[in-house]
Amino acid sequence: MGTVFHPVYRIFVLYSRVVTEPTAGAQHVALAVVSRRRLLEVLQATDEQLDVVALAAAVGLHVTTARFHLDVLERSGLVRRAVERVGRRGRPRQLYSAAAVPEGSAGHRQLAAVLVGGLAADVEHGPQRAELAGGRWAEEALPAGEGLSWEDGTRQVGELFDRLGFVPRLVDDAQYRHLELDGCPFRDVARAYPRIVCTVHLGLLRGALRQLRLPAAAQGAGLRPFVGLELCIADIPRPPSEKGQWWREPAS
Repeated sequence: MGTVFHPVYRIFVLYSRVVTEPTAGAQHVALAVVSRRRLLEVLQATDEQLDVVALAAAVGLHVTTARFHLDVLERSGLVRRAVERVGRRGRPRQLYSAAAVPEGSAGHRQLAAVLVGGLAADVEHGPQRAELAGGRWAEEALPAGEGLSWEDGTRQVGELFDRLGFVPRLVDDAQYRHLELDGCPFRDVARAYPRIVCTVHLGLLRGALRQLRLPAAAQGAGLRPFVGLELCIADIPRPPSEKGQWWREPAS
């Protein structure tokens, strides 16, 4: 079993390092907004340069709003802007294109897809091995915690997911701490193989909680993939109440 899940978790680690290099912080912030992701997807789907009028129409935004979002994408390095050099009067058109994907990022993404596809073909054991891979990933990503409170430990889990590019928002209710994950550096592979990729991330979540010495929280933690178009939610149960009850199933 180890020879199967070991390369999977390693490639997830390597790819996450590629996409969280210094420029990635700004990129994660930029891509936390749905409209910016839609603009980028339009540009990535074509080899042509497009102006702001065409892009605004493609995603249903006002031209001024689209221009603002394109400026953010450009500053983060996700979009390139060029001036149309033609012999015409008036202000020259600004043309936009998607920035090239770094070679290392593309290679790791392709390799991740190949390995994940192999696990997906193993209907009986694939998800189990995926969760184990996520647990191994957590062991490498986090030092073992000693004496952390539930509050501090779960915040460290949120910080881990932030470093890895998931752009988490912490939302608390009476039963759970939820990590609303607006970004995912593996979204394209996850859409193709959600049963495997999302289970790797579940293993990462539970493994991180175990690594921080919160085993009961790890046991009850869950992940709800794609509850919205771009949103996944990780659920971490709160400590026992005075009545000794641990948790309830979170609302769908």
